[in-house]
Amino acid sequence: MTSERGSTESPAKGSDCTTDDLRARLAATGQEMNSKYFDLTLTNTTDGTCALKGYAGLSLVDAEGGLIGKPATRSQDGAAKAENVVLKAGQAAHAVVRTPDKGVTDGKCWAKPARIKVYPPNNTAALTASPGTLLVCGDSFTVGPFTAQAP
Repeated sequence: MTSERGSTESPAKGSDCTTDDLRARLAATGQEMNSKYFDLTLTNTTDGTCALKGYAGLSLVDAEGGLIGKPATRSQDGAAKAENVVLKAGQAAHAVVRTPDKGVTDGKCWAKPARIKVYPPNNTAALTASPGTLLVCGDSFTVGPFTAQAP
């Protein structure tokens, strides 16, 4: 049985997973200190092995594909630094996405997105996925580096 999380044990260097190799998913993981947290997961859909290192480009789009707000900025949420995450077939890398809770921003939130647009590290083509319950408030939208561990 294949583990669902990647490892950092291989000597592979940098990101070589391509957009076509991956599937994106965003899931709420909880709320803490007036912020809402989400797990951005990229899963290797191939029969081979590839690696991810760094940050995703992450944007929100409306039903027509128009950009909502600004792309997420990088943070250290989830890891002190970017690590090389080696993904065998079916394994996933994880990044923490964070935004303030609506209640601490006087209700100042962006429009509800129809999709999230995810650019894997070192890729110029994007994946899309459901935004789930993500609602960006307070003009603060961050994404941490990919790690092998789910938040």
